[in-house]
Amino acid sequence: MELNSWKDLSDKCFDETGCRPYSGVGIGYRKKEKICICRSVDDTNYYDDDLKNIDNPEYTLFGQEADQSLSEKRFNEPLLNRDKTKRIFLYRKVRKDKNTKKEKYIWYGEYEIISQSSKQHPDKNGNMRKIYILSLLKKS
Repeated sequence: MELNSWKDLSDKCFDETGCRPYSGVGIGYRKKEKICICRSVDDTNYYDDDLKNIDNPEYTLFGQEADQSLSEKRFNEPLLNRDKTKRIFLYRKVRKDKNTKKEKYIWYGEYEIISQSSKQHPDKNGNMRKIYILSLLKKS
């Protein structure tokens, strides 16, 4: 679902999850609700998200520099821990719409993690590092 403003995204997210998204966070963990709201931002070259297949997108864990860690406490560990996170949601921030030059958002909905893999990929400084990519499956 395409949304034309942060307010529209925030309202949609609240309707679906009971929580508002955090604007500056890629993995928004809500401890009380046991929810993670994941954001992918177009053209972020230090991550390797692939959202072309809405039913089975690939989402990169948190960590902009050096090797990513599965046990990173604020974002990665809660997302991967099924006792801490019962529901996962995904949305995409489109940098700029080509026609209107405005940012827009796409709400993808609820997912589950079906697998994870790792690979070498440049960090935000261009240095090679290990990243982890989650394969997600859309829940119906």
